[in-house]
Amino acid sequence: MKPLRLSFFLLACFICPTLAIAEGKIVIGQSVELSGQATGKENREGAQLYFDALNRQGGIHGKSIELISYDDKRDPALTKENTLKLINEDHAIALFGYRSTPTIEAILPLLDKHAIPLVAPFSGALSLHQPLQPQVFNLRASYQDETAKMVDSLADLRISKVAILHQDDSFGKDGLNGFVSNLEKRNMRAAVIARYDRKEMKVDAAVVSIAAASPQAVLMACTPAACADFIRQMQKLGQRPQFLMLSNVNSDDFFKSLGAEGRGIGVMQVMPYPRDIGIPVVKELQKALKSAKNPPPLSYAVLEGYVAAKLMAEALRRAGANPDSRKLLQALENMRNVHLGGVEVSYGPKDHDGSHFVELTIVGKNGVILR
Repeated sequence: MKPLRLSFFLLACFICPTLAIAEGKIVIGQSVELSGQATGKENREGAQLYFDALNRQGGIHGKSIELISYDDKRDPALTKENTLKLINEDHAIALFGYRSTPTIEAILPLLDKHAIPLVAPFSGALSLHQPLQPQVFNLRASYQDETAKMVDSLADLRISKVAILHQDDSFGKDGLNGFVSNLEKRNMRAAVIARYDRKEMKVDAAVVSIAAASPQAVLMACTPAACADFIRQMQKLGQRPQFLMLSNVNSDDFFKSLGAEGRGIGVMQVMPYPRDIGIPVVKELQKALKSAKNPPPLSYAVLEGYVAAKLMAEALRRAGANPDSRKLLQALENMRNVHLGGVEVSYGPKDHDGSHFVELTIVGKNGVILR
């Protein structure tokens, strides 16, 4: 009897990754910062809005989508722990919407080891684009695309005295490299480059060195809290250069937290304007927000989460009635020029970039984004 029981045990272990599918649901896993800065939370809420609506309509091939999210506090070690739990215990067939460059980079080896796709990470890090990461399918444009647009806008305005602020980690260095290389292409260079520690989040020294140069503009690769603190400190010193930030700061909380001090700052966007109802996916999102019991604020982060969920759902449809990680990877790599209601995404075996859409927006009165 012992060998028989062992055989059943081994069979159960073999089929356990597909148990969720057999139970009529498809599990998608996410590790993201939910207890701190609002961007990751808003991104998740946008995705959940779409998945909830889809499930009410019968899901994908009759199966509901369950998004399981764990808080990682932007801690790479905790992100790895969460990811292993999602794969081994929750039996997720895909990972989704991870945020923060260092935490995503920490789990890249796990993606390869378990041959599981990561769809629509909330990061534009070059490391997720070049060299090609076989399991990563980007939705948003890269930070290199964003930095090029930022520098081009300064050159067009004939702004030449520029400073750079960056976080001292892989995200900040990615932004720094983009700023420097694109400035060089325009025969420009930064008057001063300042950094701050990711753990301490103190920008005081950076404020002193950048303020001393009195720049016309500051290119910034920083987290929302550090960006906001830097802007306030500079303005207290009477310094009001053109502040330009990457899209990672996008959240309703960030813009409202700055209040009047945020007016006039520039922020890169990788999604369409979330108030333009002429764009089908925006109109769809606004309708979903109106029908939700506790809707999140309308923001770029919410829209990106919503579009990412549409992307995931389309890939699951193409993966067939009984999707698994392998089938989903194949489906994603064969998604050419897919229209998601105003956002076009395209993948191939040698191209997982998704989209290159970027535009510069300005923050107006009361944190309202102006185009």
